[in-house]
Amino acid sequence: MARCSAISLCAVCTLVTGYWLPIQSVAQADGELDAIFNNAIEKVYQPAYKAFYDTALSFSNASTTAGADACGHQNDASLNKLKQQYEDLVAKFSFMELYRVGPLLENNRQNRLFYWPDKRRVGERQLRTLLNADDAADLTAQGLEKKSVALQGLPALERLLFGSRAQAQLGQSSMEPDCQVVQAIAGNILSMAGQIHESWQPGHSFIQSLLSPAADSDYFRNEAEVLRSLVTQIVIGIEVVLERKLKPMLEADARAYRQAPLWRSGQAINMISQNLNGLRALVLDTGLAARAQLESELSFEFRTVGQMLQQLAELESLVDEDGVLTTRARSLLTSLVAVVDGVQYTLNDRFTASLGVKAGFNSEDGD
Repeated sequence: MARCSAISLCAVCTLVTGYWLPIQSVAQADGELDAIFNNAIEKVYQPAYKAFYDTALSFSNASTTAGADACGHQNDASLNKLKQQYEDLVAKFSFMELYRVGPLLENNRQNRLFYWPDKRRVGERQLRTLLNADDAADLTAQGLEKKSVALQGLPALERLLFGSRAQAQLGQSSMEPDCQVVQAIAGNILSMAGQIHESWQPGHSFIQSLLSPAADSDYFRNEAEVLRSLVTQIVIGIEVVLERKLKPMLEADARAYRQAPLWRSGQAINMISQNLNGLRALVLDTGLAARAQLESELSFEFRTVGQMLQQLAELESLVDEDGVLTTRARSLLTSLVAVVDGVQYTLNDRFTASLGVKAGFNSEDGD
């Protein structure tokens, strides 16, 4: 297989919508697969979704600490606390972001939680309109559900907490609508986190289908479909990180860093680190890597990725005063791309082949 990825970028964009074509698999039903599926649920999915729910609850509580009058009693300390908790919220979401299956995709939750990339700055324009509306100060989480996906999740929250208005409208006592909108978004994120967490509890139809696939199931008809779902999340997940989040930061454009996710809050490396931690868990903690006889190799590769990301996280800043990547940051990012590309090659080539899984994607929605 060639060194370059076998998956086109249009396939990545297609999967983000939650749709992919069947994958051919020669895997047969056996006890080892049953253990892998149980591990995926109990060691990976359920803990990740619970962590996201718990963090969303803490963030929502922090945004409404003073009850109904919270928006009239904001101060610098409360704003700084929210910013710190936002970082934790990003981390917990990012760990599970690429588990694009089941409840995360239902009711358009994936896009509602993280509408990105927003190349046409739809979110910015819609948020400005929302804040200028006469009823903005009365917005609730339930009301927000009926509005654009660009207003409902982490990017919109980032603009409010880290944008040019934040210090004036959130950092001091103010009756401007910004704080109320923060509370509405926080409540909306909590609602979705709770729904996802609940859907992964024992007895839910999706869990039952994953553990006991059946021909008449709405989700999985056999073990081969469950296996290919796990592998697809991994293969496409690494492609999303590499092609959509890392490589664009290294483009020749001096302002390319602004293509990174959540660059305003400086959370791009936090998000990418947790994306890769989430994929590592799905590869290693489930037992998939062991079944593919690649556990040692993939453990080493993911550990190397983690070490490089730690070096990036320890930099005081990725950019200089002009918003351009520093020489050190660019060097580390370039090396990181090379290492992640190596992980992708291992996954696309030997991992999938050893598991008897071949990916195939629908290209009707992209070009």
